Amino acid sequence: MTPLRAGTDCRPTAPAGAGRTCGGGVRLGLACLALGLVQPGAARATPADTMGLRLEIGAASDMTNELYYEDAFIDTTFLGTRQVSSPESRVAGVLMATLAGTRGAGAARYSLQNEFKLGDKLTRNALQLSWTDDVSPDWRLSLHPRLEYRNDRTFDRDLEEWRGSAAGRLRRSFDDGNTFADLRAKGEFLRTKGTGADFIPDRNAFQIGSSVDHVPLFGNEWRLGYRLDARQFPDSTVRDHFEHGVDGRIKFGHAAGHWLAFDATLSRRVTMRLAPTSRDNFWQEWGQAELGLRIDETWQTRANVQYEGFRYDVQDTSIYFDYGIARARVGPRYDRYTGLSVSAGPEGEILRSAINPAEDYDEFGAFLEIELLGLGGWWSATPAAGRREYSGESFDPDGLDLHQSYTYYEISVLGDQRVPGGVRLRALGTVRHERHADSASDATSLYFSLDVRRLF
Repeated sequence: MTPLRAGTDCRPTAPAGAGRTCGGGVRLGLACLALGLVQPGAARATPADTMGLRLEIGAASDMTNELYYEDAFIDTTFLGTRQVSSPESRVAGVLMATLAGTRGAGAARYSLQNEFKLGDKLTRNALQLSWTDDVSPDWRLSLHPRLEYRNDRTFDRDLEEWRGSAAGRLRRSFDDGNTFADLRAKGEFLRTKGTGADFIPDRNAFQIGSSVDHVPLFGNEWRLGYRLDARQFPDSTVRDHFEHGVDGRIKFGHAAGHWLAFDATLSRRVTMRLAPTSRDNFWQEWGQAELGLRIDETWQTRANVQYEGFRYDVQDTSIYFDYGIARARVGPRYDRYTGLSVSAGPEGEILRSAINPAEDYDEFGAFLEIELLGLGGWWSATPAAGRREYSGESFDPDGLDLHQSYTYYEISVLGDQRVPGGVRLRALGTVRHERHADSASDATSLYFSLDVRRLF
């Protein structure tokens, strides 16, 4: 629309029902229409379809290492406990092409993306399409097919994987603009071969689901959903199973910025045929409560409590036993409009099992979260430290102690940064050290990855 020039007045000057003028009367009103100052809806231009291609070229690398102690021997001569290191690293070139655009005057949006990695130990190619079509003002259809190939030669493996999926979603929006209902369906497959494939069974899976969400910009929110999964394993008929799941959420908001939310999920997995173990016959429940109290524009307090439990149809004392895990975290959060936020406080985790009390533990620690958003990037650092105390003793068949109480220290860093010259850098690093009562059980783990790409 052409902008109004200084001195032009297009405000209504007559009482309601008496007609409207554009400054000096009917003639000026007609002039306004002719110049495009006032445009009827029928005269608006139809948006043109768009299409664009984006390329990313770069390199990626990652490194992992485990440091631990074990008893060393030469033939039958005992050399004592020695530190063992198992480093593994890999590098790869990366090429990603994305074709994105619109169709039907913007009613449909699509994105076709292919990412190819060629490295010394990993070759990967992933092709995916995302298509979203507003078939009517109230209905939206989304389609998401994906196909991926991997050849992983890390850790003395030579593992090939083919995996693919196709997902669809039909969404209905209601007149209030805040309530939505959807129907979802998804199918997927996985095929593996080579060294290491014994630990990743082939599978076919299909899922259907539906949910209703009420998500206003302000006020209370709620959600209710259901899903049904069917999984079939070509090499293991006893693992074929169904899984039902229901989930719900309710969030109460306050005008002062306070909020209270409850989430819950209940799942039931059952095998299609009689199985020798209870591995795929169980109930799983999960729930959490979150509280946010706004103190002022920059300070708030957050608290989170979670519970997760497994209930097997038939228990044993080694692997498939009932247990529950409770987690809690609370602390103040400082959030500035400049993009800096800091949160810190205590956290804890407790596991309990009635049939296997040797697995019980209490873990208490403290965390610090620092996030920085701005200057073309986003960075997050999360250091933490704590102590895990096991309630009982647990031994393997050789009499070795499987569980020892320990103190842990860890830090995770995640970043996504744009740098001059159209280059994007992504980094992820995690370090964790465990100190046990018996120093021979001390362990340190390290993981680091770096991805540098030139954007076109």
